[in-house]
Amino acid sequence: MPCQTEGVPEYLHWNGCQVYNDSDFASEDSLYRITENPNEIEFPSGTITALSCKWSQLIAESDIFKVPPFGKTYKYAVIQSLRDFSLKRVKDNGDNTGCHKLTCELEHIPEECDYSHCVILIKHEIFSNELENELVATFCYSYEIWQNGNPLLKSKSKYYKQLRGDYRLSMIKIFSLP
Repeated sequence: MPCQTEGVPEYLHWNGCQVYNDSDFASEDSLYRITENPNEIEFPSGTITALSCKWSQLIAESDIFKVPPFGKTYKYAVIQSLRDFSLKRVKDNGDNTGCHKLTCELEHIPEECDYSHCVILIKHEIFSNELENELVATFCYSYEIWQNGNPLLKSKSKYYKQLRGDYRLSMIKIFSLP
């Protein structure tokens, strides 16, 4: 269905144009994150999931507030900082023991009223040890999987709560005000 939102510049209507791959994101490009509160990164439903953003390659900074979701402010992250991000923690007892590693994956997911829309997915890998010799399991968390699936990171154990908290703090540090 075509975009019905008033005020959206014509170039931001998707209209079936090309969807870009992760390799098309240039290291120096930015991702803009619209927020209600200028002091923090907001996560849907108070949890950590994929983060919805607008890609600077496809949107002019002056048009950020003209497409939904509408917010009061925005922050940005340089794509290279997301590619460099890695959080590792060792779990030495219970299920899924090993070295848990969180990284980011970028995915361009245009919406009818926002061709620049993309998400930062959480990639979760479990290795047999800190040297990452043997990959035991891998997960990639989108918003839909987080809300409708049973993601390992959503577990109520103290270990996973701390891992989620560390991830959230890392994302807050990566995103900054313009």
